[in-house]
Amino acid sequence: MKRIPIDISECKTVDGFYSTLLLSLGAPGWHGRNLDALWDSITSDINSVMPPYSIELSIGTSLPPSVAALVPRVKALYDDARQQEHLQIEFKVG
Repeated sequence: MKRIPIDISECKTVDGFYSTLLLSLGAPGWHGRNLDALWDSITSDINSVMPPYSIELSIGTSLPPSVAALVPRVKALYDDARQQEHLQIEFKVG
């Protein structure tokens, strides 16, 4: 499984979080910055990174509340995609 380390400790906004994540996934520039668009891209072949892969998210010591609230929602989205679509993907937060 390909390991994708992503450090979001410097992300100050939700858009910054999506920019960092999508860049790591090789998403196209027109990719939306919301959970619906993220679902579409991880369950299809929009991104250049294809399963199997494991995202290992580093969050540092303190995130802005908006970014901190988004992280568990993205993890849940990945968990749902793995279970419902039978994808070999992981989203780990450390």
